[in-house]
Order: sequence, then structure tokens, then C-alpha cells
Amino acid sequence: MNINNELPKYNNLDWDGLQLSQQTDWIMQSRSYGGDFEGLCNNLNKILSRLKKYGLALIRGLPISHITDDICCNQFFNFGLQLGSPVSQSRKLDFLGKVTNRDSDILNPTNRGYESSAALPFHTDRCDLLCLLCIRPALHGGKTRLINSYRAFQNLKEINSSYAWELTQPIPFDRRDAQVEGQLGWTSIPPFSFENDVFISRYVRRFIESSQRFSDAPRLTDRQIDALNTLDSILELPSMSLDLQMEAGDLLILDNHRLYHARTKFDDGDNLLENKRLLLRLWLAWDGSPPLPLSYKDTYRRTEPGIYRGGVWPEKHNWDEFPYDIAAAREALNLKLKTNV
Repeated sequence: MNINNELPKYNNLDWDGLQLSQQTDWIMQSRSYGGDFEGLCNNLNKILSRLKKYGLALIRGLPISHITDDICCNQFFNFGLQLGSPVSQSRKLDFLGKVTNRDSDILNPTNRGYESSAALPFHTDRCDLLCLLCIRPALHGGKTRLINSYRAFQNLKEINSSYAWELTQPIPFDRRDAQVEGQLGWTSIPPFSFENDVFISRYVRRFIESSQRFSDAPRLTDRQIDALNTLDSILELPSMSLDLQMEAGDLLILDNHRLYHARTKFDDGDNLLENKRLLLRLWLAWDGSPPLPLSYKDTYRRTEPGIYRGGVWPEKHNWDEFPYDIAAAREALNLKLKTNV
């Protein structure tokens, strides 16, 4: 496909951060929708309409201050079961992640960024939808930053179309020790794809760079590095990102295939457990997801649209345990975890 032709549509987004910061219809006040998770479940169509239009929805002010963290975890998880079906976020079968500082060193390629307080560059996760519920914000910092990946690609194409083309070609990604028996420690994925007439992006610069720890991974070329550096410079333009300071009770839902997310460095102050920044995280498969490029199969295991896929699983995970159908997978997961929807 000629890179200068108009790209195919997957409800391509047309906003940048500056534009979206001047709008408010992507924000929902929880009090207008029942004021709790049950009210949100009764208004999923309102959330989905915002996801389709903007690639995200932000629900402000869920009343969590009067309930325990455990109850909040259960309510959030059950909300996720209504929206889609959670996938595992680690080798330990964590279906509900806790984003908090555990002094993880992100320079270690086997460590996870969500367990550190460091700034995390723009990236995507291994899921269809990402949900973040703020329980406690940091004392200082910890802003969530969002970027429309389609706008980033268009900007790159305008600056240097050959660099844009370069990043539509497969490039090595570190699996971060999430491979199963018989797989290499790295896989090849194009950062930008328009296979199946669908624009999708997967981008994790740290994973690309750490792929080079494997001697059998292709070496990054000077041209690829220049293209990646140019993309990163675009991502840091002041107008590109929507920066959010999430407060307790704020719920952010975003389309992982159309948005990048990042986080600024944060400080918890006295570092007491009850004061530490804490976000609950769900990775969801959902029935509104697009078809994925075949090159994603190693990462997502399945590439058909609207099915159960994605996540990070134990090495010997049996995928036959979970049906393709989202509703059936939800029931299988519910049974496995002995959780009532």
C-alpha cells in the first residue's frame, strides 16, 4: 500500500491532546449515571459511545472513600466483567492489577513498569481495553498522559514519509519473558499496521530496545532508530498529549489499539502503605475489538475481532480453557475465580 494514500479506517481518531483538553464530552460525572458502579453498568452504552468517538472515557467521582479497598476491588472487577472479560496481566494469573510503587527497577528488562515510581514513556499494553481506577493519587506527580496514535502516525508521515513507512515494517519486540515453551524471547511486530483495512498501533520503545539482548534478534538499523527517535520527538510535542491528574474515584477506560499512554514520575512522600499511590488496573478483551494483524498472534494468541485474547499468562497456560466468545470466556473466568458477576 502506498504510504501517501489515505489510511483505512478503524474509527480513526482526529484529536490531539490540546484539542481534547478544550472539550468535555469525553468526561462523565458518576453522579449523573447513578453515582456508583451499578449505575455505570446500566449506562454502558454511554461509555461505549465515547470509546468509539474518542478512544477513551473518563468517569469522575465514583464514591469510593466510604468503602474498603477489598470491596472496591470486587466492584471494579465486576464492572469489568460487564464491559468485557479480564485477561491475565502476569505469569501469576493476576486478573486485577495494582499499580503502585514496589521499587521495581525498570532498567531491568524482566521487571514491570507499573511496580515503580519512575516516569513511563508512551506505550501500549497487551490487551484490547485498559481500565484504571484511582484509589489514591500520589503526593506529587503521577499524571496519566494519553496520545492518539493515528495522529502521531500522520505527523510522522508529514515530517518524513519514509520513516513512517519504516515503522509499518516488522521490528523486534522483547517478549519480556512472557514466551511459552518453544518460542523465542522476542517477536516481530510493525509499530503501525493497516492490515485488514484497520489502523492499529503497538508501541513500547523499551521492549524494542531490550529485544537486542537476544543474539538471534535482528539488529536495529540506524534508519529504524532514526525513525523511532523521530516518533518519540513527536510524542513529546506539547500539543500532542492529553495530561490527566486522576483523583480518588476517577475511572479511565481507553482503547489500547488507538491510544498510547504514559505516566510522569511520582513521589509518595512518607511512603506509608496507606498513603501510597494506588491505581487498580484491568486488561479487558471485549466484543468491540478490531481484527489484529497476523504478526500479533504471538503476543495476543488470537487475532480475530471481538474475541477473548491478549494478556500475559503462565508458561503452560491452556488457551482451550477459555472460549473465543467473550460471554462464554467471562463465564469460564467467573467459574475459575469463583467470583459472582
